Amino acid sequence: MRSRSRLAALTIAAAVVGVAGVAAAQDDGPVSSPAQVDGPTQPGERPARKAAAKKTAATRAEKKQALAAKKAKERRAAKKRRADAKKKLAAKKKKRRAGKTARASSRRRGDRRGNNMPAGWSWPPSPEMLATGKACTDELDRRSIVWKPGQAELKVANPIVVPAMEIGGIKLVSQFRKGPFVMDCALALALSTHAQALFGLGVREIGFSRIHGYTNVIVGGVQKNFLSRHALGLAIDIKWFVDAEGRKAVVLDDYPKADPLLLAIELYLASSGGFRTVLTPGNDPKSHYDHFHVETKVDYREHAR
Repeated sequence: MRSRSRLAALTIAAAVVGVAGVAAAQDDGPVSSPAQVDGPTQPGERPARKAAAKKTAATRAEKKQALAAKKAKERRAAKKRRADAKKKLAAKKKKRRAGKTARASSRRRGDRRGNNMPAGWSWPPSPEMLATGKACTDELDRRSIVWKPGQAELKVANPIVVPAMEIGGIKLVSQFRKGPFVMDCALALALSTHAQALFGLGVREIGFSRIHGYTNVIVGGVQKNFLSRHALGLAIDIKWFVDAEGRKAVVLDDYPKADPLLLAIELYLASSGGFRTVLTPGNDPKSHYDHFHVETKVDYREHAR
């Protein structure tokens, strides 16, 4: 009897504990899943994420495309530079070949004007050229023409200056600046040789624009591919003459009027045999319309051993 009462008591106690557990579970609420713990997705949140991801991908694609375009542009520019350099080099080689061909042709023709140098000329000056210069200055001394060694100039074999800038009673007056001016001894000697005849024509002053100048030949309006005698100090460009009465005959203004002094001088210089070339408005109106270009002759073979 006592055992039954005890069993009944235990049964009642168990039932009470079970009811309490159920009540506690109801108070805590249902057990949530991991997804429910994070909270539910809000309306429109997933499409927004997709749009952002799409925009990021588009930006990356644009950057990639821009970089590719930049590299392509740089490649095209580099290719153009190479092509231009190649064309320039080809043109330079063509010009060099043409020059060689022209020089070879000149040598085949025996054209001594191919380089416009006097007979026997070389650079640096040969012993024969130096001997010619010594003979020239000795002759200037014999004629009592005061001279001094001039500043060394490229291609001028025997540079001198005449401090007084007067030869045979004729003054040499520069158009642009005060002298004296460097010239080869041979030019001074030639002016001295023909000064008496020019003085007899009435010349008292020669106005010039240039004696020495490192330039190429220009004739007939065309520049040639060889040095002029100005580069050698063997030529003078005369702009005017002054006669015994002090009248100034200017080549530019008075030659077209058939000025008698200018015509007489031109005739004498061209026929005297003392000058290699005389260019005037009469025989070269394109390049020598305003001056007389007068070159002296020199042959360096005269003093060859």
